[in-house]
Amino acid sequence: MTERDNGPATTAPAAPPVDLLGAVAYGALTAFTRLAADAALAPDLTGRAEMAALAAVEMAHVERVRAHLTGRGVDLVTAMTPFAAVLDAFAARTASRDWGEALVGAYVARTLAVDLVAATGAASGAVSDDQDAELLRGPDAGREAAGESGFDAFAERAVADVAVDDQTRGRLALWGRRLLGETLAAADEVLDEHPDAAAALLGGTARATVFKALKSRHTKRIHALGL
Repeated sequence: MTERDNGPATTAPAAPPVDLLGAVAYGALTAFTRLAADAALAPDLTGRAEMAALAAVEMAHVERVRAHLTGRGVDLVTAMTPFAAVLDAFAARTASRDWGEALVGAYVARTLAVDLVAATGAASGAVSDDQDAELLRGPDAGREAAGESGFDAFAERAVADVAVDDQTRGRLALWGRRLLGETLAAADEVLDEHPDAAAALLGGTARATVFKALKSRHTKRIHALGL
């Protein structure tokens, strides 16, 4: 009896490794904490509600990752713990000091994770399915990447109201550049310390290429704020 030839075997893309999802979850948790604190800097209820809504989206992302990991028999806290030191230090260095910095941070920083995944192999078949890709990119990634989030229009108006002179515009522009530099430094550290996660995320794309794409996208968003 001969065996049926079913053709060449194919290997399905693997699910994201636990450490990569742990990094994503802790990044979202850090963003939630920052946005919740930034809401207190708002000069009115409109600004507070906008920041709080973004914070809620980040926490919902954490819970989606938790549910996914639980289905794989993995505890969320255990997965996140290896990234706490790096991301806590990043959060401390990038804490907003006033409403203008909070607006710039929310406008540019929250899209960097979306842009990071979009520039890597994880966005083009390096993960097993669309659900896995969404866990890496974050909620509403398409609208975020296209600059179509409802928060964008609000932030652009609010920054224009705050940046009424050259000195303030210059300070906020510098803050935006600092946020990018701190983000790339933290990403470098995480990728260096977790090679399996780095390999799964980058999918063969050179890190320098990914970071160049992030810088280009960041520059466009800063310009969109009028800074």
